[in-house]
Amino acid sequence: MNSDNLFNGEPVALNLLTYKQLGYYQLLDPKGPHIYGYHLYRIILKIFLLIVQFITIFGVMGFFIEMEDTDTDPGKSNSFELIIILTNCSLSSLKMYTLISNSKIIWDLFDLTRMDFLRCSRQSKLITENFVKRCKKSTMITKWIARSFLIGLFLWAMGPFIANKEYTAPNTVHRHKNIINIKFPVTVKTYNNYYFVFYLMEVAVGFCIVYGSVLIDAYLMSFCWTISAQYQSVTKAFATFGYNEQRSPKDVYKDFKSIIIDHQNVYLKMKSFYAVVRPITLIHIFAYSCSLIMYAYVIVTIFHSKESFIIAEIMKIVMTVSNVTMEVFIFCYLFELIDNKKEDVNFGLYSCNWTGMDIKFKQLLLMSMKMNNANRLKLKASPDVTINRPFFANERLQ
Repeated sequence: MNSDNLFNGEPVALNLLTYKQLGYYQLLDPKGPHIYGYHLYRIILKIFLLIVQFITIFGVMGFFIEMEDTDTDPGKSNSFELIIILTNCSLSSLKMYTLISNSKIIWDLFDLTRMDFLRCSRQSKLITENFVKRCKKSTMITKWIARSFLIGLFLWAMGPFIANKEYTAPNTVHRHKNIINIKFPVTVKTYNNYYFVFYLMEVAVGFCIVYGSVLIDAYLMSFCWTISAQYQSVTKAFATFGYNEQRSPKDVYKDFKSIIIDHQNVYLKMKSFYAVVRPITLIHIFAYSCSLIMYAYVIVTIFHSKESFIIAEIMKIVMTVSNVTMEVFIFCYLFELIDNKKEDVNFGLYSCNWTGMDIKFKQLLLMSMKMNNANRLKLKASPDVTINRPFFANERLQ
């Protein structure tokens, strides 16, 4: 077994190398480097988030100060778009801070990715193979989203260099174009003279949004897939229980109770997971829903404008809308998948060979079904609104 794919010395189904490349593993690892008792990587991230928030506040101040710019360049972000971008930056910072603040709980959740987390998986090669297959799918999707976001950031970062080569109309007070054109409260001369500094400041804002999104995606998707896969394993163990077995009643009860314990352990991990992700997910979906509305407005503006937009501006908007739409859908799909796999456990219980068992086993089976029905934990935006695909469809229609 590759040492890069071991957690506490035990093999896991997730590709931990991907999370180490993203810096996600290092942020959570309690054994990472410390300075005066503080985790080095978390301190660096917190300092970065603090700097980005100062940049955001400094940029927002430009809305309250009269600017000397006299041109209305179509390539420049309008105020509505800029406000949403800066808001997303603050929300991304909040989401990352929430993650690292719950690092102990999240680190404990990595136990769920172990291939021998369930006792029933130690006895069934098929269950283990299905679990590994589903977790590999999670890693593949995470890699795809990380690459697409990095491409999007690259397009946004390269846009100013293309746009600044265009002809500037005479007799205008013109600022050089930047990534998102934050309205920093400085004169045009100061802005142009120190353009590279302001460019790096906007790169930091863009990186905060992208890294926050990728970090949240890696966490949410990985554990959503893992929890659904573990529930599927429990269902499979229940469904195949009691067939072609010649054992004493004592061993039968012992094995059945071990599967029930597996079921309870998965539920407890899911409960801890939902306690961390509920505020993050609601912020995430709210921010992305607002972004979709904003970019719909920008696209309509582009098509109704008589001005010519450079191809880089159009490409970065298309890339952003595609990524945001796909992410919101994936989140809604994954949380619905967990709910469905959890509900399937009862079907697995009913599918076991209960007709060939005694009355004591049937009573235990009935109690297990009641216990599963009682635990109706779901991720909800409100008491009546569950995060699922119908929720995604309603958001899109609105």
